[in-house]
Amino acid sequence: MLQKPYIINFLNSNKSSEQFSIPFSFKEKIILLIKINNSLYEIIPKKLHPYCQVINFRNNLLIIGVSDIGWKFYLDKLHTKLIIKLRSNILPSLSNIIIKITPNLLLSNTNNTSSSNREGETKFTNKSINAINTLINSSHGTFKKSLKKLVNIMLANLIY
Repeated sequence: MLQKPYIINFLNSNKSSEQFSIPFSFKEKIILLIKINNSLYEIIPKKLHPYCQVINFRNNLLIIGVSDIGWKFYLDKLHTKLIIKLRSNILPSLSNIIIKITPNLLLSNTNNTSSSNREGETKFTNKSINAINTLINSSHGTFKKSLKKLVNIMLANLIY
């Protein structure tokens, strides 16, 4: 039976590995993934950081997750450059990079930014939400589901 993943906060704490009962090799893997992710962020443009992250590194394959198809195409253009730079910086054994679309990455970034109060953050009014709700009533299928998700995001950024 599969279990849900859980958040590991031991990297930012002063507790020893024995208190977390995590195998040392697992800790090393997490630290490696964080280092690879940081190296990736040094190579790719800053605008791509919230929509891209390292998912895994196994069998000399690096798996990178992106939030949508547009960013996947963008990273595909940088594929050779990424391999060369990552081989020289941190992963000499890297054989290839696989880029996967992970829409959950976009949702988690949207939730993080909606809770913060930054300048220039987009805010929505009841009028704009009502306009999309009328569109939802006349839609069906996956488009309707996508519009409902959009309304939930808009409600998180609502101006009262």
